[in-house]
Amino acid sequence: MTEDIVADFTGRFFLSTSSDTSETPEKGRIIMTRRRLVLATTDDKTTVPLSNVVDVNVGTVPKHVKRFFDDTLTIGYEGPTGIQSAVIESEGDKLETFVAILFRCLLNGRTVAVKHPARVGGRVKNSPVCKGKLRIKKRSIVIKTKQESISIDIENVMNIGRGNKLGDRADRVTLIVKSIDDSGLTETTLIAPAKSQYVNLLGRFLRLEFDELREEVNEIELTNPEKRVLVGVHATGGDIDFTNMLDGDPAYVTNVLNSVKNKDLILENGNGISLTPKGWIVVTQQIEDVNV
Repeated sequence: MTEDIVADFTGRFFLSTSSDTSETPEKGRIIMTRRRLVLATTDDKTTVPLSNVVDVNVGTVPKHVKRFFDDTLTIGYEGPTGIQSAVIESEGDKLETFVAILFRCLLNGRTVAVKHPARVGGRVKNSPVCKGKLRIKKRSIVIKTKQESISIDIENVMNIGRGNKLGDRADRVTLIVKSIDDSGLTETTLIAPAKSQYVNLLGRFLRLEFDELREEVNEIELTNPEKRVLVGVHATGGDIDFTNMLDGDPAYVTNVLNSVKNKDLILENGNGISLTPKGWIVVTQQIEDVNV
């Protein structure tokens, strides 16, 4: 049966079973269907079933190929002689697009056990453990169970950890995802894919999206009045006299608030002003020693 190709591009790659090899990267085609990855040169090809992939590492160049590559994707997979790796590099945004497709092929449709929410704020919740199907999207994951569809936006994620907290087996590895719900409370979700390799791969995906978002936030430049607005909203929940806080006239205050809003850091709603997830990240991780 013919398999549809979901990715096909040229690049350089390095196949390795040992870190002591002295071989050099090869140029060729990287082809992927929903079931397998093929790395082909003019003389040879290597086929990796996606079911054998155990790890995906983006951006970290392995030591044994640093002299050849600046920025890479490393795929770890089970081979005939144990864990092997394929280090891939390509020009432009091809690799970024390929990574997104690769994670979808690896994770979409996987069975997971989920407990949501396991905690809200400091309170433990008696939510049942349910089976569901996983689907990943740009900056979010969705788990569809018989009872509901659980969506977690990466923008709302505060922390990603691991533990052995879900299911009957004490050794079942579980991802612990802490995020902010719509009311501003912290919410903990426990997710345990059926196979350990998918725990690792889902963790890699979440961490990659998590880190990319924070890189974007790190590039946001703020004036001191804008910082004071963010800290003030965070400290008071938006119930604050901004004119008094900024020592300015209403027009000036409006300009500052509009500037912060245009940077997607605050949101005006029926209850007043609140921080967006990006605004929360800025306040909790970047702004220090700002007096309201």
